[in-house]
Amino acid sequence: MTSTGTATITSAFPDHSDLVIPPLRFSIVEDKLYRGSYPRPLNFKFLESLNLCTILSVTPEPLTEDAAGWCRMRGIEMIHIRPERDGKKGAPLKHAEACKILSIMLNSAYAPLYVHCLNGSEVTGLAMTSLRKVQLWATPSVLSELMRFSESHSSFDRFLEEFSGEVTIPMEPVRWLWQGLKDEDGLPPLGCGVKIKYVDTRLEERYQQKRSEKAKKLEDR
Repeated sequence: MTSTGTATITSAFPDHSDLVIPPLRFSIVEDKLYRGSYPRPLNFKFLESLNLCTILSVTPEPLTEDAAGWCRMRGIEMIHIRPERDGKKGAPLKHAEACKILSIMLNSAYAPLYVHCLNGSEVTGLAMTSLRKVQLWATPSVLSELMRFSESHSSFDRFLEEFSGEVTIPMEPVRWLWQGLKDEDGLPPLGCGVKIKYVDTRLEERYQQKRSEKAKKLEDR
């Protein structure tokens, strides 16, 4: 388009610079814990509003330079975990990798935290499945949340059923973990089917004592 004495070039593409666009399948998991797909430049303004401390990429490769550069400019720590499929027909995430992801999600030092895979669906969904199992969610509730973001698959059901890896609870865990379920010592109920190990030696001793007491009661029945 041309006006008097001035040439004005109009782009055929709309300007999205002022739009705040969340990543695909973005969702709030817990306070200061978020999930979604791979962060693109058009998502940066939205992610900036979250005041992120950490981005955890569960992807074949680390963040591309445009995303990595954006993180460095804002002082956001980047952590990369490469997922591996558990066999040809297995889930796209192994239990050991899920435990690594959990150790980061449960550590308040990394919050606010954004966790993503490529599409925000299967791999991220399985990571959240392991979290919900640690949180003592009922299986139907866990699978219902999983299916909001991905199609059901028998390997996902098996992943949830068999997940029993050792989950490390850091010195400063996130406040929402087992909220309303802890006893007077700050310990969760037993029976989530996952091995719990505390970095805090006092809590670890008390937790093991609690497990022993329960085992003894079962033997005495």
